[in-house]
Parts: sequence; structure tokens; C-alpha cells
Amino acid sequence: MPTTPAPSNLTFIAAKTSAPLPPAGLLAREKFNDLLQTQEPVSLLLVHAPAGYGKTTTLAERLDELEAKAAWYRLENTDNDPVQFAGYLAHALDQIVDTPDMPAFDPTGDQQGHGLESFLTELLAGLPPSEDPSYLVLDDYQVITNPEIHQGLRFLLRHLPPYLTLVVISRTLPPLGVAQLRMKGQMIEITSRDLAFDADEAQSYFEQRLPFEVSRENIERAVRRVEGWVSALQLLSASARTSVEFSHFVDQLDQGNQHIFDYFDELVGQDLSEQQRSFLLRTSILDRFNAGMVMRVMNDSDGQALLGSLLAMGLFITPVDNSALWFRYHQLFSVYLRHLLASTTHENQKALHQRATDAWLELDHAEEAARHAVAAEDPERITRVLNQHGRKFFTEGQFTLLQRCLDALPQKIIAEDPTLTLLRAWVAQGQYKFDEVENWLSAAETQLKAVMSEESQRTVHGEFSAIRAQVAMNYGDSDRALALAREAVAQEAAYLPTSRVAAASVLGEALFVRGELQEALTRMQETEHMARAHQAHQNVIWALCQQSEISVAMGLLQKAYNIQERAFQYAEENQLNHLPILEFLFRIRSQVMWEWHHLESAERCALQGIEILEAQGERWYVQSYTTLAKVAQARGRQSLCADYIAKVQKMLAAGDYHLDWVANAHATMLTYWDAVRDQDAIQRWLTIAPPCKPEAATNHFYQCNGRNRARALMSLGQYKDARPILEALTSVAGQIGLKTDLNRNHIALAYLFWQIENREKALEHMRLALELASTTGAVGSFLRLGKVLIVILKALINDGLIEGMEQQRAERLIQLAQQQRDFSRAIRISLDEAIIQDIIDRPDVPELIRTSPLTRREWQILSLIHAGLSNDQIAEHLKVASTTVKTHIRSLYQKQNISHRSEAIELAKDLLSKIQGE
Repeated sequence: MPTTPAPSNLTFIAAKTSAPLPPAGLLAREKFNDLLQTQEPVSLLLVHAPAGYGKTTTLAERLDELEAKAAWYRLENTDNDPVQFAGYLAHALDQIVDTPDMPAFDPTGDQQGHGLESFLTELLAGLPPSEDPSYLVLDDYQVITNPEIHQGLRFLLRHLPPYLTLVVISRTLPPLGVAQLRMKGQMIEITSRDLAFDADEAQSYFEQRLPFEVSRENIERAVRRVEGWVSALQLLSASARTSVEFSHFVDQLDQGNQHIFDYFDELVGQDLSEQQRSFLLRTSILDRFNAGMVMRVMNDSDGQALLGSLLAMGLFITPVDNSALWFRYHQLFSVYLRHLLASTTHENQKALHQRATDAWLELDHAEEAARHAVAAEDPERITRVLNQHGRKFFTEGQFTLLQRCLDALPQKIIAEDPTLTLLRAWVAQGQYKFDEVENWLSAAETQLKAVMSEESQRTVHGEFSAIRAQVAMNYGDSDRALALAREAVAQEAAYLPTSRVAAASVLGEALFVRGELQEALTRMQETEHMARAHQAHQNVIWALCQQSEISVAMGLLQKAYNIQERAFQYAEENQLNHLPILEFLFRIRSQVMWEWHHLESAERCALQGIEILEAQGERWYVQSYTTLAKVAQARGRQSLCADYIAKVQKMLAAGDYHLDWVANAHATMLTYWDAVRDQDAIQRWLTIAPPCKPEAATNHFYQCNGRNRARALMSLGQYKDARPILEALTSVAGQIGLKTDLNRNHIALAYLFWQIENREKALEHMRLALELASTTGAVGSFLRLGKVLIVILKALINDGLIEGMEQQRAERLIQLAQQQRDFSRAIRISLDEAIIQDIIDRPDVPELIRTSPLTRREWQILSLIHAGLSNDQIAEHLKVASTTVKTHIRSLYQKQNISHRSEAIELAKDLLSKIQGE
């Protein structure tokens, strides 16, 4: 029965007690089902987050989807009146639970709060003892400021029947005894961290709204930049009309967005006191803060109270961890506040950063101290930070932070200090600025010669030799690198303890490049032990990555995977997940995953590598983008693959990269161009391609570079020129044990001989490739051949040339190749008798094919017609006269009773699909 508290003339607005209507295209969020269907009853479900996180929308959608009994009370400022609050509360509750008539509400109780509390007592007393699970939702509770209402709800929460859950949706943490309920396990809490879209949800959201495809990498980057904030993702989907605009929008978020700034202006502009505004501006320079840090930076003893007042406003301030002692601003809110700070003349930003530097140093948080010292443009503080923590930055691989610090120091200060010089030179080396390395070292040697003893100079020279060895290695001069590295290893390090570790690493790297694989592996294992002894995390991870790469080169991909697992474990044990060196680890893991055709894992590793290097700049994404392009091609996503290829081309044109990176990227570019029949691009590449000496290809990147040239020549039909390159590469790889490259070379040779119709040699090379794949586990390298792989493998099986493990692998490869979608409009394959017979023997082949069989040449021409070639192009491909082609075409048409080229294309499409799995 309806309840109506006094005054009796209270009128109820239906919209205030109705669930909100869902917006169009709402994303279902099933991850909240378990929270709403918990077996253990709770008194309070608290949903609190800043504006724009979809609190109300999410709860309304889930409660409706689960067909839950729910009553809504949508609050406004006028609901601070206890009479109105009581009336609407009872009215809402009456919609889901049968209640008797209630006595009139007396707003003038004997003591403060007793009026509402007495009313709630009567209300609770009238509720049935048992009912179906029900929810009473109080939406926008942050508008309630009346202590009497807060007190009344605390009373209600203490006495709710077990079937009834109070749901409070608020931008702020309400004063309802939340801490006690949390400790007693009587509350479920949903925060901005839970409500924020993850990458999967964002992908589903954008797929519903955008008319163009967005890469997973761009989606994840967007989610990171906006921290899953739903309103920002809505703005992005409404603003971007193309994938390029989408990417640009995300890129610009670091500098700010006027629409988002306007949103924040409306959110905080009217409600802040001058003291609160000053707090926000001054602390905006901090990546994280607690009450003590706030007081130091603000130079104000009221920091704790101010922090509490701003938290109560529901602004974009979130706890850093579960301790709830450290806080940070949402990234976009931080950009907004720093924009305001830069626009004001009232704050001395240099002084703020200086105070922050000193405070972080006192707390022994060196990275934050360094960043603020740089922002303060304070050489004295920068030098102090580097003297105390510069070696630690280096061993952890914090090269970008080191560079920022060292760039801010005068050259004279660096040249006078061997440690700073070493750090500066190593940073330049890591940025591929090899000429700068020698400039820094020479300047220091000149400066130190006048003030150092000869013995000290020898020590400095030994440590300088370690970095010179690395530079020589980067220039490809392994002889000089070995000599300098041995000199450095023999010298005790006085200024940078890891100098000898770095020199030992160069020894292993030089041996690897020269093809001395087992000795290189041993050296890298020794380097790992040295690095562990020095707790040089960067060097430990580097040494493990190098061991993994050597193992891959030796064809031991499972061993390489296991070494990577050790590296991941080391990173986790030492909490190194933020270090840039981990990108190397994810990169080589993605390459192994691609070779094993674990495409989802390969993509995930590449995306994690990008995430780690996001602060370093896009130029370091080359390898990750290369993997993403390979994955996109393997999945048949042509436009996405094209986008990544374009990005890689742009980066290679703008930067200087090691041949290892370049060769790997070129291999992917060539595979793509071949798939889309872009022979002009391949021809242009040949004119600028790195030189190759296949007889000296003693490492994986020289092998890859040589194979790239051979593959480009084959794509252009220049098989005669490609053959000696591949045969020389194969000879060298076999001699020194580069088994993975040997595997890939045999695959390439199988393709080459098949194309020139040397069937016997083609099948022999494919057989050898399959034998090697039994240990390498190679899959991706085979699938790069495209549909022709199916034909070669079927010929190998039909001729009985393989059995056992090799045959099983071949059958699996055929399955995978059949599932792959080719980018070109038609698939051109070279058929032979065994494959033709395979087609004819199928029961679903037209009878006309059996009674009037085509010759092998007619099958070939039919395939080339399907590929879209003209008569003249077919003649050029088959190296015969155009008149001969016309004769074969007439015969083909007569046998199959067709009269037009379009009919021939349809016939070819039907027949070839029998073996291509399409």
C-alpha cells in the first residue's frame, strides 16, 4: 500500500523515482554481474567515482539486464530537506516492497535527527521479514549535505533486512560510516578503477561507433592516455572521422584538449576557494603526493586539511595504491592543472620544483627528484642527484631520464667528472649518436689529463674503452670491439662499476656477430653472473636477452623461450616492470611467438613493448610495429598491415637504426609488397637496399639482409640472380650452425626452384626445411610463402617423400595456409601433375574436367587468368610467345565449353579453391 508522510500535499515527480533510460548503443558490462549477484548479503553497494565514468548508466543497465527488483531515487539539492527526502525514500521503496501505511513524518523530533530516525524506524518495522533480493538506489548522493540525512542513512544501514541492499551512487565518498562497513565486510565498493573501460571494452565500444578500423595499439594507447575515462572515450569517438584523426587526437592528449579543459572548468570553476585552487596548481607538478609532500611543496602546514577537502569534492584525485596514503591526479586533469599553472603569474614554478626536488631526495625517491631538478633548471641540484643516484639510473636502464639530466648540465661540469662523462657517453650510445660518444670521451680526457695522475688516467681509459668497444660493435667493427672489450675487462672499474660488465657483454656480442655461437653463449652467461653480482639489473636482462637471441639463431627456440621466462621472473622479483630494457625482452618474445604462429601472444608482447617505451618516443617502436604488421598480414587485415608498413617506412627514413632492426623491418615490408603485387615498391627498395655479402653472413641480421635481396629479386622474377645469394647464405648458415636461418633459406630455395619449375630441387629443399622445423618449431616462416606453400607441401606428401613428424607438420601447415587470406585480388600458383590429380580426384569437381582433362600448361594458364594477367603478361611469365598462349586458351575454352574470360576466371576460382581452402 502507498505510504505518504506529512505534509500530505507532497507531490512526487515520476522521473525522480524512475530508472534512467539507457543511451543508444550501450555497452553491456557483464563483469559487474558477480558483484550484483553475490551470495553473501551486504548492506551497502557504494559506487563512487568522478563525473563521466558511467556510474548511473552502468548500474541501471546491469540491474535491468539481471531483472533485479530495484527502486530509484534520483537526488537533487532540494532533497536536503528531511521531509522531502523521507517522502521520496518511502515512495521509491514502496515500488519494490509492500509496506503498510506510515505515520506522518514529524520534522521536529525531540532531539536532532530523531524526526527522520523515528520515521525510518516505523518504515523498517513495516517491511516484510523476507522478500526477493531488492535494491534501493540513491543516485547523485554527493548533493546531500544535510547531517540529519547522513545520520538517518547510517541508522537505516544498521537495520536493513537482509534481502534489501542500499545502493549509493556518488562522486564523493559519503559520510555513512563507510570505513566500518568496509572492515566488517558489509559493503561492496565500485570505484573509478572498476568503472574505467579496459582495452577490450574500449575496442567493443569503438567497433559499435566508428565507421573505420582502429588498431589495437591505438585503442590501448587511448585507454592509457585517458585512463579508461568513459567521457573522454565518448569525445574521441565523436571527434575522429578517420583512423588518422583518431591517432592524432590521442597523440595530442598529452598537451591537452580544449573540450576537456572546458569540461574541467565547469566542474571546478565555481566551487573552489582560493586556497584550494592554489593547492591544485602547486601540487599539479607532482606525479604523486601525500600530506607530507603537499606541505613541503606548498610551504603550508594545512596540506592535510586541504587534501581532505578536495577529496570530498569528488575531483579527479585517486589513490596510488591500497594504502590510500598516496594520491595522484588523473592524467588529463593533471594536464589541465599544469596548463592553468603555466598561465598564471602568481606562482614561482622554479621554486616549486626546487622544493619538490629536496623533498623527494629526503624520501630517497631519486627518479622524482631528478625530474623536478631538471624542471627547475637547477644544475646544482641535478649534479647532486646524479652524484648520489646516477649510477643507479644507469644500471636500471633509465637512459631517457639520464639524458634529460645531463642535457641540462654545462659541458664543463661533465668533462671534469669521469662518472658523468661515462654516463653521458653511454646515453649518447644508447641514442645511436655514436659521433657524440667520442666527442664526450675526448673532451674529458683532455680536461682530466691536467689534474689526474697517470694511474688514474689508465683507470679512466680502461672504462672509456668499454664504451668505445660498444660503439665499434655498433659500427660493425667486431675486431676493434673485441680488442677494446678485452682491454676494459682486464681493468678494474673505479667510476662506473658496470663498465667491466658492459665490456664482457660486448665480447659475447662480438663473438655472436662473428658466428662463434657457442663461445658467444658462454660469454653471455658469464656476463649475466657478473651483472647479478653487481645487481646491475639492466645488464642482467640484456645478457639474458642476448642468450635468448643466440639460442634462436642456433635453432633452439624452446630454449630461447625458457631463457626469456627467466628474464621475466628476474624482472618481477626485482620490480623492474617499468624499465625500458623490458621492451627488448617483449620484442624477442613476440618474434618467437610469431614464428610459432601464436599470433595473439605475439601481438600482446609487441603492444606491451610499445607501452613500456611510450615515454621514450615513437622512433623506438620500429620493431614492435614490424611485429604488428606481420601479425596483421597473417590475419588478413590488409588496411591495418598497410598502416604499420607506412609507419615503419617513415621511421626508417627519419632515423638511423642497427642493421638487425632494418633487416627485420625490410623483410616484413617486402612480404607485404609481394602480397599486394607492388613490384614498383620492391624495385625502388632494391635501389636503396643495404649492401649484402652472402658469403660473409655470419649472423642472423646479415642472413636476413641477404635473404631480403634474394626475395626482392624473386618477386620481380629474377630467379637467376636470387639463386646464388640464397645458396651462399645457406652454405654459411650450415657451416656455423645458424639453424633458424638455414631453415628459412631452405624455404626460400624451395619457393625459388618451384617457380622455375625445378620440381625435384624444390621438394628436396622443402623436405630439409621440414626436418629443421622439427627442432626450430618454425611455422611463420613457412606461411610467409602464401598459397604456393599448399601446392609444394601437397606435392611432397603425394610423392611420399616425407613421413612421421615431417608429414604431420606439413599437414598442419597446409591447414594454416588454407585459413590465411591473401591480400591480392587473385592467387597465382604454379601447379604440377600431383596437384592437378588431387583436384581431379575430388568428388565435387565437374564431370567435364574428368572427360576433357586440361594439360599442365592449360592449368597454369587458367591459374594466371585467375590472377588477372593479360595474354601478353602470361606469355612473359611463361617465357613463351603470345600466339602460343592464345592457342592454349582456345583449347582450354573448347574443352570446358566456355566462351568468355569471365567464365574462365569463375572456373579457376572454383577449382583452385579446392586446394586453397577458400
